[in-house]
Amino acid sequence: WPGQFSPSPSHHFIKQMEDRQCLLRNYTQNIDTLEKVCGIRNVIQCHGSFSTATCRMCGHKVDSDTIKEDIMKQVIPVCKRCPEPTPQSILKPDIVFFGEGLPNEFHHAIEADRLKADLVIVMGSSLKVKPVAHIPNLVPPDIPQILINREPLPHLNFDVELLGDCDIIVSELCSRLEWK
Repeated sequence: WPGQFSPSPSHHFIKQMEDRQCLLRNYTQNIDTLEKVCGIRNVIQCHGSFSTATCRMCGHKVDSDTIKEDIMKQVIPVCKRCPEPTPQSILKPDIVFFGEGLPNEFHHAIEADRLKADLVIVMGSSLKVKPVAHIPNLVPPDIPQILINREPLPHLNFDVELLGDCDIIVSELCSRLEWK
């Protein structure tokens, strides 16, 4: 649930890149909101996040605190704006469930970014879930790609593979770049 965890050194590395105007956009499959907690502004939450929930009937949007108590009690949160409760007047966290499409924001951003990017960094992912798994193949082939990951991804070709714990690797990169 949002607020239970803190951003990692990897999140702070991404924030450092953004602060230095080295980040076009951060695409994350994580739904934990840690990119926002870290202060990363230019982020696409590909699979949504738990930060908000939306009524499936009327579209009313609430923040996560509104539904937290119900969720923790394993009770389905009901929209208080809908005049009569129906099976559709529930508040669903704004995360993408299996079989649902990704938000339009993802599709619009990737279409614009794929030709603007001058480097792709993949960090901490198996890249098995589509369509996010296709991102490395969407950029032109002359754009360098770096993998920072525990294990190689044999279904993709990266120009550089930095294998190991992402937090340790980005800490070393920051040290060599003389970033705090």
